Amino acid sequence: MRNTTKLMLTAGFAATSGLAGAQVITVNTASDTVDFSGAQQVADLPGPDGVVSLREAALASDNTPGVQTVGFDVPQGEWAFQFIYPGRAVLNPFLLRFFEPVIIDGTTQTAATGDTNPDGAEVVIMSGLITIGDDTTIRGIDSSAISVNGSNNTVELNTGFTSISLFGGSGSTIRNNTITGTIKLDRSNDNTVVGNVCQRVRIQGFVSEFGTGPITGTRVGGPNPEDRNYITGYGTWNSEGLPSGTTVEVFDNQDTVIENNWIGTPDGLTRGNDASSIGVGFYGTNSGVLVKDNLISGILGVGMGPHYAGTLWGRGIYITGTGGDINIMGNTIGLDINGQPTLGSVYGIDVDDYPVTSVHGVTIGDASTGQGNTIAGHRFNGISVNWNVSAVTISGNSIYANDDLGIDLFELDVTPFGVTANDAQDADTGGNNLQNYPVLSSAEASPTQITIAGTLNSTPNATFTVELFASSVCNDSGFGEGERYLGQTTLQTNGSGDASFSVALPGEIEAGWVATATATDSEGNTSEFSACLSVTQGSGNCIADTNGDGMLSPADFSAWVSAFNTMSPACDQNGDGACSPADFSAWVANYNAGC
Repeated sequence: MRNTTKLMLTAGFAATSGLAGAQVITVNTASDTVDFSGAQQVADLPGPDGVVSLREAALASDNTPGVQTVGFDVPQGEWAFQFIYPGRAVLNPFLLRFFEPVIIDGTTQTAATGDTNPDGAEVVIMSGLITIGDDTTIRGIDSSAISVNGSNNTVELNTGFTSISLFGGSGSTIRNNTITGTIKLDRSNDNTVVGNVCQRVRIQGFVSEFGTGPITGTRVGGPNPEDRNYITGYGTWNSEGLPSGTTVEVFDNQDTVIENNWIGTPDGLTRGNDASSIGVGFYGTNSGVLVKDNLISGILGVGMGPHYAGTLWGRGIYITGTGGDINIMGNTIGLDINGQPTLGSVYGIDVDDYPVTSVHGVTIGDASTGQGNTIAGHRFNGISVNWNVSAVTISGNSIYANDDLGIDLFELDVTPFGVTANDAQDADTGGNNLQNYPVLSSAEASPTQITIAGTLNSTPNATFTVELFASSVCNDSGFGEGERYLGQTTLQTNGSGDASFSVALPGEIEAGWVATATATDSEGNTSEFSACLSVTQGSGNCIADTNGDGMLSPADFSAWVSAFNTMSPACDQNGDGACSPADFSAWVANYNAGC
């Protein structure tokens, strides 16, 4: 076995080893035999036949106090099923269970007979491996179904077509496995899944079905490079040729963190599975879930015959069910590792409705913390919000190069797709309450800043956050997208629902770019993107127009003082990216220079 930690265990049949003071049982036959009464302990091995089977090792370990290590030295002459598992010792014990804490170490077979399986470990437990006790470790097993019950267990360094399942308990770790199967957490809390390669991860609680409540405290991945899981993509085709499969399944979760993983692509350049149709999928009731800093790309199921040949199906992130406080932060969705939008889905993020009560309170990006997502290269929308969903806050993201809209709020209509027209005082209903978008009137760039002005008509006497963006090209619809986040301003509408704004934001905008904006109400409902407005290139001499009224006057000094007191971007008059007393002298110079 390559790239696997190898433990050198005693070659005797059963003995006390110097390895951490633990007793070691060495399995040295592939047969599923028991030639003693069943009450024997480790010291009683072997039985009359002179060899130790895996079943005998399990019985003796369960009968002996302490934690034993089960190692392997199965003679190659007993290796069966070599046409399926070449280079591996295959054991097939029927309905085998370990009931007490144990260390099962398949890497010892490699130490005994050499690296006979260059693709992975040398031990296959064909009928599956089931452990019941706490504080158990399983390592170095290939192409087996591993089921672990209890708490504080470790499953590591397993390979091949292996599936790993945790049932109940808490505090277990699944790490550094390289498998083509699934990692499943089933009603098991406070577990860690790091450093693995697998097809799929399923995180399942059951709020109503079994009355056990949500699964809590799961961590999949983490901030460090060694924490990253490569979850390559899962999916199958039904008899009609329809592709379907969720690569990371979040069902009835609470306080789950999914961080820094590659989801849907094994190498950052290609799709991992041509039937995978959902990257991260939310189902049931979820709350307090954070999906952060992942690469979610290559999720694009391709239909097959007889009825779906050539059709495309895919959602980078799919959110349905109930609950809330779901946070999507800092992810890259649809791009390859070179930053090109080559691995998009049909939808980047799709927030779907649900019968009776839909999910409420989804946050996609956060401008205040710089945790925007990059969402690009999708065949339909970057983000879709279905008609019965509200409080989806979309903030500080980079959304571009999507074939339809950057953000689409669905109406309750036969054809809900496409740009939704603004309505007077925002009385219509639909996705995110069909929040009206701003209307831009001017966008002028200087070498150090851009000043954008516009209006918003929405709910009367209400507060809104307007976010402003620049894009290298306008969407074909004429609305959006938002390739580069520029900044934001806060508005208060009057009794007629009207408000205006003019905001100066630092940064250089290239010639030919366009400006767009979104509006978000106090409940967190974000609009679609506004219509594009071409950015004009000014002389830069009107930087002292800090109130944005298009002229220089003493009122601009008051506006600069206000900007200084609040440390807003308009305070920066010398273009050094900071707000300091030196900007007062710069404002005077800019004012005297005129427009």
